[in-house]
Amino acid sequence: VKKADLLECGPDGRARRVAFTLDAGILRDQYELTYVWSGEEKVEWTLVSGQLMRAQEGSYTLAARGGSTHVTYSLSVDLAIPMLGLLKRKGERMVMDQALNELKKRVESPA
Repeated sequence: VKKADLLECGPDGRARRVAFTLDAGILRDQYELTYVWSGEEKVEWTLVSGQLMRAQEGSYTLAARGGSTHVTYSLSVDLAIPMLGLLKRKGERMVMDQALNELKKRVESPA
């Protein structure tokens, strides 16, 4: 993700709508997601609009495990660009890998 702009906050101050600029090599897109928060344990998001993506749904679920936190990450992406199935799946995988790498970077960065 090259850029993220907060468009709307919920009453709890958390993001409700965010616009993104994605640059994942050959895939570049501008898209908007809506977020639904379930306490401190879960956040879910859905694609509102995008240029290259037809759909995106995802979530993070957090669970305490001993002295650490277990994160379950779920993501489904459907690209709207016409291409062979194999290339389309590779593009979708690139979007997912980029998201996971960004999460890993954020989690491992100093607070």
